[in-house]
Amino acid sequence: MKILLICGAGMSTSLLVEKMKKEGEKRGMKDLYIFAEAADNLEKVIDDYDVILLGPQIRYKEKYVSELAKEKNKVYRVIPPNIYGMIDGAKTLDLAIEALKNK
Repeated sequence: MKILLICGAGMSTSLLVEKMKKEGEKRGMKDLYIFAEAADNLEKVIDDYDVILLGPQIRYKEKYVSELAKEKNKVYRVIPPNIYGMIDGAKTLDLAIEALKNK
């Protein structure tokens, strides 16, 4: 599973990415790739990912993300502020898994 977290500059999600990777290791998820990227680069990289997770601080870009995801047949979710704020890697990983299951 390839998960992309997008935010304003691709930096504020770095800690969350690391926590998600550690959670994936705990769960024995071997084919897990998680990366953070700036929202402005989404169009260039979206084809490389299965799930797009949008940081709540840039929810104003949701329409753009939604349209691009639909066009590329990708799923996306907005990370709830409480999960993002707690830097909860387990719940964020669950969000991505659930999104892909319900595609």
